[in-house]
Amino acid sequence: MQSVSRGGLAANRMARWSVYAITFFPLIDFGLRNLPHLHIIGSIWSILALLVLAWQALRKLLAGHSAPRFGWYKFAGWYMIYGLALMFASFNQPTIAFDGYRADVFYMLFAFLIPFVVEPEDVPKLFHAIVALAILVGVHGLFQYVIAVPIPKGWTDVNEHLRTRVFSIITSPNELGAYMALTEPLLVGLFLYERNRWRKWMYGIGFFMCFGTHLFTYDRGSLLALGLALVIVAALVNRKFLIVVLFLGVVAFFLPPIHHRFVDLFSPVYLLKAQQGGRLERWGIAFNLMSANPLFGAGMGHYGGQVASDFGLGIYSDNYYMKVLGESGLIGLVLFMAMHLALLREVFKKTVKRMEGRNRYVAIGAFIGLVAIVIHNGVENVFEFGPNTVLYFTVATLLLIWGKGVAKTDPPASSVQNEGILTE
Repeated sequence: MQSVSRGGLAANRMARWSVYAITFFPLIDFGLRNLPHLHIIGSIWSILALLVLAWQALRKLLAGHSAPRFGWYKFAGWYMIYGLALMFASFNQPTIAFDGYRADVFYMLFAFLIPFVVEPEDVPKLFHAIVALAILVGVHGLFQYVIAVPIPKGWTDVNEHLRTRVFSIITSPNELGAYMALTEPLLVGLFLYERNRWRKWMYGIGFFMCFGTHLFTYDRGSLLALGLALVIVAALVNRKFLIVVLFLGVVAFFLPPIHHRFVDLFSPVYLLKAQQGGRLERWGIAFNLMSANPLFGAGMGHYGGQVASDFGLGIYSDNYYMKVLGESGLIGLVLFMAMHLALLREVFKKTVKRMEGRNRYVAIGAFIGLVAIVIHNGVENVFEFGPNTVLYFTVATLLLIWGKGVAKTDPPASSVQNEGILTE
């Protein structure tokens, strides 16, 4: 059998194209699903990318090589096994159960395969690719705002009069907000890291474009999630930065696109809407479904997400954790939360805390984005949208791979004293 190199993406063209396709997932998925005669490919291309990575992983295993094993995998494994058991328990509606299970775990599988083909030296290049697409999306979002792209009436509250809400290739203002909350901190980290003048300028200008697009999504959930993520990570990394973060938060609150959207949260009209067909009513439905079978819920695909909506079983829950609670009960919610908390904890301990010099800015930025996504799922079905889910697990996996490389080659303290370390 032909030997398999462990030279990372540079040594394997198929793996390289597959991984870069994942980093450009939003653009490729949108293009293939919306171009004439290609929408069929759009529905299966991610499966093909997964199969390519699975084949490369199998080749390495047969050649005697192994990939890094991360601690959060066991929590993911328990959640996946539990969901599989619930799927087989729904004998009366196998199609719904299978689709519900697939929607929950498919994009998570990339996190198990990427370590087989990506080496630590590949990670910075992939981060550059991720933010390059984010900048293009930011430019497109600003263009949509300038031309006042038409939007459905359901995207604004009854007492609001917005010029437009941008959505770009992400197709939803709320999901675009989540995408920007994930990529903006990474963009700042790369700006602080970069020494090349042109790239530094590109990332600096690109951040303001992305942040402008983020504001013009008028998505409260992602803005609040990003703010909370900044506070949490500042408290973990260096509490002195809390003052700066809180000051920026107060300034941002009074920006018109943010201020009036958050003030509306406290209006009687918004509260009435939330109780009558809005988030509060949807969360109550999830709780009632769970109450009928507290441990196991209503079954995979039976509430709160795209599968349930497609089969006429309900509408989106606007809270992914409530979706999990309604479908898989208290056991499912505990396993799901444990998986993500274990992932964030491992990323922080094994990468963020280990990074030195300018690299640490990148790690901190990427970690802030991950925390923002986890928080945002409390008011939105972010993990229901494939591009954001893939990007979340990809960024987390890349950080862990990068951390493994640092652990193997930890330099002496003296070698990084002049690199501008962000001290704790």
